[in-house]
Amino acid sequence: MAAPSEQTSAGPHLATVSLDSSPRAGASAKIMVAALALLAVLNLFLPSRTWFFLLVSFGLLLLASYLWVLSLARGLRVGRIYRQSLIQVGDRLTESFRVVNRSLLPVPWLELRDDSDLPGYSVSRTIALGGQSDLSWQAGGLCLQRGQFRLGPWRVRTGDPFGLFEVTVSADRSVELLVYPPVGRVPGAEPEKGRSAGDRRQLRAASEQTVTTAGVRQYRPGDPLRHVHWPTTLRLGDLMVKDFDLDPAGDLWIIMDMEAASQAGHALDSTEEAAVMAAAAVAGRVLSQGNAVGLLAYGERRVLEAPARGEMQHWRLMQSLATIRALGQWPLVRMVEGERTSLAGGAGVVVIAASDCATLPTAVDLLRRAGARPAVLLLDSASFGGRADAHTQSETLTRLAVRHWVLGSDYQFVDLDRRQRRRRAAARRAGRWGLEGTALRPVADGSGAGGPDDRA
Repeated sequence: MAAPSEQTSAGPHLATVSLDSSPRAGASAKIMVAALALLAVLNLFLPSRTWFFLLVSFGLLLLASYLWVLSLARGLRVGRIYRQSLIQVGDRLTESFRVVNRSLLPVPWLELRDDSDLPGYSVSRTIALGGQSDLSWQAGGLCLQRGQFRLGPWRVRTGDPFGLFEVTVSADRSVELLVYPPVGRVPGAEPEKGRSAGDRRQLRAASEQTVTTAGVRQYRPGDPLRHVHWPTTLRLGDLMVKDFDLDPAGDLWIIMDMEAASQAGHALDSTEEAAVMAAAAVAGRVLSQGNAVGLLAYGERRVLEAPARGEMQHWRLMQSLATIRALGQWPLVRMVEGERTSLAGGAGVVVIAASDCATLPTAVDLLRRAGARPAVLLLDSASFGGRADAHTQSETLTRLAVRHWVLGSDYQFVDLDRRQRRRRAAARRAGRWGLEGTALRPVADGSGAGGPDDRA
């Protein structure tokens, strides 16, 4: 992310602007000038006290309006301050504004027009102000969408009460704002909440064999006999062994299918957003337990974050997840084939993919043959308006003895109370990690940039 275009030592001032410029005549003033010329001609050829009175009155009105606006232009100062350093989806972004009028004349109207590109966010406002006074207020809105956005530029416009003259100044300075995805509950920690509700009872039955039955799976050659779960074995008639939690003791790779053709839904109600929130939830939990997490995805660019521990890795991953877009052209299996050397043997892998991903079973099998231990967070495309119901993919994964969770569009990722506590704790650490002021990007190295063809 590019550096903010303006940052001062006194604080994150987006801009402080002065309206010290020449007043500009509006359409009404131009009409009045034409009327004055006509009155002057009439008074010259047809002298009359009426024409003379109108000529003097209009002239004085024009002069008074011009001087009024000129006084305001030289006496007005408008400041805009942004103080927050960490913003997640669902947080309220607040900015402070202050208008100082040093002129003796009042400000009949002042319009502040904002051109920020944050969705659903507007701080535009029109105010009035007395002479030699100031006015401060706060404005903002909820951040509804993750991503990289811009606060500013913005314009300030004022004029006389008759609308004859006005003065405008543009503040071209802007700040780049990174809105992080929320960190919520981990899919799989409460698997019964991760499946689609309603008509998908067959889907529920299919996934219970590998997920809801206390984490058991079919026996594979080489599994220790001490891991056999005898009650389930007797009930199903097949040898079943205990499966362990999603979080491995060592490294964990999160692999996201960001191929455009595999996605379903639109905007916030899409498999893209669900995949991002699922990845954030898994990464947050595993990192909080002291384990290392890495991220691999091919969206509009290649994202490769090697597994690491700690808060710095948390913000590296959150930054990547904030900006990733499901615009990739590479199928999941092709991405896995190309990155097998990056995945250490024996590492845990969580694959996040929609049920429209036709190459998911092949990719999972490829990971398993490479020595990884894959689990799958399967997004039910049909619940997002897509083509493929998750039932078929779930049955396939069950036959492959792959532990998986099915997440529908009704899954609630974010626990607001926990998210608020995490946000407040992160804000207290902001200064330590170089996140003060308008430097909104966490201190991090440059790993994970480039396109799919940038692989060494």
